[in-house]
Amino acid sequence: MTRSSRERVRLPPYLTYATWHRLLESLRRHTPSHLDRSHLIYLGFSQSTALTIKSALSFLGLIEPNTTEPTVRLMGLLEAKGEGYQTALKQMIETSYQPVLGDLDLQQTTLGKIEERFRRYGAEGNVGSKCLSFFLALAKDAGITLSPNLVTRSRLGAPQSVVHPVLSPPRSRRGSSPSKHQSGNTRAVASHHFASRLPDFNADWPKEVREEWFARFQTLVILVDKFPQFNAEWPDELKLKWFDTVKGFLGSSHVDPTGN
Repeated sequence: MTRSSRERVRLPPYLTYATWHRLLESLRRHTPSHLDRSHLIYLGFSQSTALTIKSALSFLGLIEPNTTEPTVRLMGLLEAKGEGYQTALKQMIETSYQPVLGDLDLQQTTLGKIEERFRRYGAEGNVGSKCLSFFLALAKDAGITLSPNLVTRSRLGAPQSVVHPVLSPPRSRRGSSPSKHQSGNTRAVASHHFASRLPDFNADWPKEVREEWFARFQTLVILVDKFPQFNAEWPDELKLKWFDTVKGFLGSSHVDPTGN
């Protein structure tokens, strides 16, 4: 039985892992006295994403729920590096997710069992899937050993780094622009890169994993189709904006089909 809305204080975090990393990097550069919605919007997050981040920070014990002031746990996480960061992350997970997971053994459990625990806590449907994806990415980052069932599920969101010289921005020399060969191949290069962000399909995956793979693949196809083809006749400002957008997307560490 799932928790009622009265029993549930807040859902587990369901932001994307790319948003999580972007947030930490921003806070490492400058940690304000309060992590309220205004500051998150100042960092460039949308209003809806800012609310999601605030909820996540509260659940993880990184801000004081009533005042939004950073906690000692957050400051320790931001200052830690290497193994120290993994240790701080693991301690945060064990404390924050204990009400959700209870005595569940992550090294032996199945995907179905951990999904059941999240559902019992109120994380159901699409939101529940986001909650689980974020948790598994967080656990991997902390060096927590996961059962093969969970490792397969978490691979769908694993970051990959690919460098594409053809997408380097134009030189500062006036009048220079990408060759017709480069422009004509941009969409093909982007398609190849987007496809590389998904693991090879495996028919032996659980049904839920197969369905998520197809959903992500479909979204990537749509993104490539909607992105405008480069036009050498554009003003220089628009050309640079186009290249910055492509490089920024290809350099991101996560592709989220939900758009969150």
